[in-house]
Amino acid sequence: MARQWEGKSRGGSFGYKVFIWLLRHIGLEATYLLLCLVVLYFIPFAPRQTRSAWVYSRTILGYGRMRASWFLVRSYFAFGKSIIDKVAIGSSMEDRFSFEFENHRMMLDLIESGKGYVAIGAHVGSWQMGAPFFGKYGSRINVVMYDHERQAVKKVLEDHVQEDSFKIIPIADDGISHVFEISNALRNGELVCFQGDRYMNEDRYLTAEFMGHDAKFPRGPFLLASRLRVPVVFYFAMRERGRRYRFHFFAPGAPGASGVQNDGRPLREEELFTQYVKSLETMVRRYPEQWFNYYDFWNIYSSGKRNS
Repeated sequence: MARQWEGKSRGGSFGYKVFIWLLRHIGLEATYLLLCLVVLYFIPFAPRQTRSAWVYSRTILGYGRMRASWFLVRSYFAFGKSIIDKVAIGSSMEDRFSFEFENHRMMLDLIESGKGYVAIGAHVGSWQMGAPFFGKYGSRINVVMYDHERQAVKKVLEDHVQEDSFKIIPIADDGISHVFEISNALRNGELVCFQGDRYMNEDRYLTAEFMGHDAKFPRGPFLLASRLRVPVVFYFAMRERGRRYRFHFFAPGAPGASGVQNDGRPLREEELFTQYVKSLETMVRRYPEQWFNYYDFWNIYSSGKRNS
């Protein structure tokens, strides 16, 4: 399996259609129960994803065989629930969930300031769960997304789920048109959201020790935020017991500021990246089963360092 992510996420349009049908015809709780069958199907019939989750649990988390086997079930179940919950929220079932925010006021203060700023998240938890709760500010939120990820489910969601409360800036094949859209959004005082844990260009990445092993991350979000001299927030939406979601906002730099040093200058690319990796590792260690990068993230397969 190739080390590099291929630009597409697991859980395509068919999966969304199935969960939409189940939610409408049998309800939320019954859909969770049927998810157990889906999980049992995916373990043998999604070998590349199962292999990556197995290596993650054995080599990165250091689990024994029995614990790693149970972790496979929990990981797929958590991923399936993240899709179901996203569809449920888009189908006006917000009252079936509870939500807690950490540093929420800081995030709203940035939005209300009228200045453009950047939020960097990851494929851990379910970042889209937070979008509807920005209310009237939703129209000022832009999510940068690889076009391959976007197109697979866009039509399904448009047909069956309420319109997203944010805009999408697709990263197209030309590799540059999205930069102008990002710059325009920031100049207009809008929020631009990136996912900081997947890269596609072998010439544009940063390397850091993450979870005890070297890993590569996309350079773009940190470079753009530094070059454009805008405030930065790290954002993660994590599922907890009892259908509760907790939204975490981290502000790199000095207390009370976002993306700046004590002397007021913007953080450099390397400084932003270092703090991002630290924040991301905090989340992954706290919620290990919600790490949804189902590919060879740490380049372990080819290195021969994995546990069997």
